[in-house]
Amino acid sequence: MTSKWLSYLMLIKKCHENGWTNWLVLSKKPDDASLVQPFIEAGCKIVYQPRSKGNFDLASIYRNYKLLKKVKCDVFHCYNDHTSPLIAAKLANVKIRIWSKLAMSSYYEKGTIPRGLQRLMLSTWITCLISNRILAIADIAGKELSEQVGFKNKIVTVYTPVSLARFIYADRTGVRNRLELEASDIVITTVGHCVPVKGWDIAIEAFAKVCKKIPQAKLLFVGAKKSSLYSQELFTKITEYNLGNKVIFTGIRHDIPEILSASDLFILPSRSEGMPAALIEAMATGLPCVATRSGGISEVIEHGQNGLLFDRENADDLAEKIISIMLNPDLNSQFSQMAKQDLQKYEISTYVNIVINHYEDLLGNTPKK
Repeated sequence: MTSKWLSYLMLIKKCHENGWTNWLVLSKKPDDASLVQPFIEAGCKIVYQPRSKGNFDLASIYRNYKLLKKVKCDVFHCYNDHTSPLIAAKLANVKIRIWSKLAMSSYYEKGTIPRGLQRLMLSTWITCLISNRILAIADIAGKELSEQVGFKNKIVTVYTPVSLARFIYADRTGVRNRLELEASDIVITTVGHCVPVKGWDIAIEAFAKVCKKIPQAKLLFVGAKKSSLYSQELFTKITEYNLGNKVIFTGIRHDIPEILSASDLFILPSRSEGMPAALIEAMATGLPCVATRSGGISEVIEHGQNGLLFDRENADDLAEKIISIMLNPDLNSQFSQMAKQDLQKYEISTYVNIVINHYEDLLGNTPKK
């Protein structure tokens, strides 16, 4: 179970301990059907209904309105799909309406500035207007939101939850054999989805330069291929740089903690990140890390102390940072040791307690310590 699903489960269990009836609304059944069973065992009721089609989806508003009225909802907490469901919650007179903002805006992601009517950001403005509280995944995500649409008094930072123990105590035994890696290989790993925002094309360009200095390097991409067009772009680059035997796409894996533990360096070349769980997970294994100076990443890595940051979109800078760590044992050791420091604020139990306290506070109860 991923950190995200585990955090939802622990939150549900905590709510159940408080005597609250829980409903979990999913847009589809997860690929791994066994994921929902622990929720049912925890007393949670599962509902499947489609995601909203666009920001103002009348069908979505009606579906959510009917559900929330039926269950007599008191607290409605939504994530990525927000405007239409929150309008439904407002119409259904749900007392507490919370939005977790999990990413930077699409404008930040693309490096563009909203123009014309886009500057109104109507959907985001309405979401903030009818939310009682907004839980931003990073300080910078909350700052960007308040600068765009206001509502600063409603926005608080609640960091992304990570199951740290799974990564701190991961067993690397046998992983390299399963991935057909040699003992002499220097493994550079990144974890995410194969989509442009994750910057895997930047990683390949940088890796081509790294191989000239470190010929025994291998590049490991862990995650689902979400875009066939982007995948083809990556394969074209790999062919162009003659890296065919040095780049490995693992697809979806259920042994990511072990893969990270068996790696030598973690990179996060994303063009945009709210608060990257994959980076925190890698740091929990003690991996030295290089990541983009973008979004909430700078709130995790203090450049030169517990890792290195490189300039967004700059493959040359990424390559230079990778080489500097891999060819400097003292720097490598420093980052490996410092990576594990001060990660407790990302622990799932910390996240659950903070969220529950927000529920209690908004309900007029005394928040628990």
